Amino acid sequence: MLAKRLVIATILGVLCGLFCMYGTIAKFPEFAADTLFLAGIVYNRALIGIVIGIADNIDLHPAIRGAVVGVVVSMAMAIFSANGMMPLLGFGLVYGVLIDVVTSKLEDRI
Repeated sequence: MLAKRLVIATILGVLCGLFCMYGTIAKFPEFAADTLFLAGIVYNRALIGIVIGIADNIDLHPAIRGAVVGVVVSMAMAIFSANGMMPLLGFGLVYGVLIDVVTSKLEDRI
């Protein structure tokens, strides 16, 4: 069961990362040339998915668990971002909730 949850959460994390990267390029075209930053966004969201995938034993509601994991994992990128990208923290929270809730629903159905 853990392997299935881990795969689902990681795939959702990568998809959220690609969506977040696209949104960053659309909103801030100056970041389009910063490939390392954009790859970091995808990596960060994929890491949120991986951590959520292995956090099944934490006995919290999926929305709360996803919010906490999303903020904690995104904190390093938000703090060390040269551009002060604190919205990354808020989006990490949103994507964490989304990934955990959807993963919790899908793992029982697949």
